[in-house]
Formats: sequence, C-alpha cells, structure tokens
Amino acid sequence: MRPPICAICRKDFREDPKTGGRVRFKLSPEERAFNDRMKANRMVGHPKGLEWFCSKHLEIAEQYKQLSWAEARPKIIEDSENTDVI
Repeated sequence: MRPPICAICRKDFREDPKTGGRVRFKLSPEERAFNDRMKANRMVGHPKGLEWFCSKHLEIAEQYKQLSWAEARPKIIEDSENTDVI
C-alpha cells in the first residue's frame, strides 16, 4: 500500500492520516484482472483504482469515483484549479 500522499498535490499527510482519505475509482477490465492476480498470488502492492487525497482534494475526487482514475484525474485537477484548491 502506498503511503498517504495526495495523488494531486503530493502533500504528504503520514503524520496525520485523518487529514485525507482514499477514493476507489471504477476499474477497467485490465485493472480488475491485475488486482485479482495480486490477491490470488498473495502479492503486496497498491491496488489499481485506489488513490490517496489530502483533505483539500478528497471531496472533489469523490465526485468522480464512478470514473476510472485515468478519466477522473484531469477532471479533479481542472476542478481544483477552478476552486483555487491546488
């Protein structure tokens, strides 16, 4: 599992993980297969489609969880820029 560092602004909030959170995005068939292989082989690592966000980006990110991470990322960045969050 990746440490709690915002996927948008790279803010590291390991000192207080409660100041952010994770969002699970829609998985493509390839991402789902990757996660299934990781689990079946008892491999460790950060699952596809799961990203960390600081408190400033978390609410915006949650609005796009029905999208894949690749689709959601540019929208989150754009919304963040439009609301002076970055």
